[in-house]
Amino acid sequence: MSNWFFLAPELLELTSITVPEELYRHFRALRLKKGDDIVLSDGKGRAYAARLESINQVGADVSVLEELELCTEPPLEIILFPAVLKGEKMNIVIRQSIELGACRIVPVFTERTIVRMDQYKKKLKRDHWQQIALSAASQCRRTRVPLVEPPLGLEGMIELLQDKELSLVPWEEEQKVSLCTLLQERTPPSSLAIFSGPEGGISHAEMEKLKKIKNLHTVSLGPRILRAETAPLAVLSSVVCLWE
Repeated sequence: MSNWFFLAPELLELTSITVPEELYRHFRALRLKKGDDIVLSDGKGRAYAARLESINQVGADVSVLEELELCTEPPLEIILFPAVLKGEKMNIVIRQSIELGACRIVPVFTERTIVRMDQYKKKLKRDHWQQIALSAASQCRRTRVPLVEPPLGLEGMIELLQDKELSLVPWEEEQKVSLCTLLQERTPPSSLAIFSGPEGGISHAEMEKLKKIKNLHTVSLGPRILRAETAPLAVLSSVVCLWE
């Protein structure tokens, strides 16, 4: 399949485009040449076949050929609330959750979160995570770029979960309800929220608060204890396997 890139929606209203400098540098890094076919998406659900008409030392021009009928987005809105993890672990969760179909990511600071950030660091991290989301969406050819929101605390997350149709929390102490059984017994909702804990797990005090949320279910992922970066991806994989 052709190389996949995102471009501002207003530019894709044109039939001939001189691409922005950042995208031009990407073209050069990939060694694209005149005549190469590419796909341009507006990141909001639409994608277009395009052709590279010229590329030289100063810039590149493309022609937009036609809108494509593609279906790369999941049939339900999946919102992931991952506890903030150390270093590359968080990058992995964001990158791979985008590949699996997460539509929105809201990082959460919990009682046992190891990472600490001031407001400035939070903004830098959020911008960094959004770039990872953009790259992942391009790599797996999504027509929408999922939003990575600024990190919030547990209480802020609880407010957002109050009106969700279904929320899932993988928890190592859950003994009765397995994730696969729950998914198989339910009709797929239009939207789904997933919260996963940090390296040290979810505290009992936090779990007591979570259990009061309507339509929230704790689920078991099996007899083995999964790493903090593995658990949310295991849930996402099961959801897309059974419901997509």
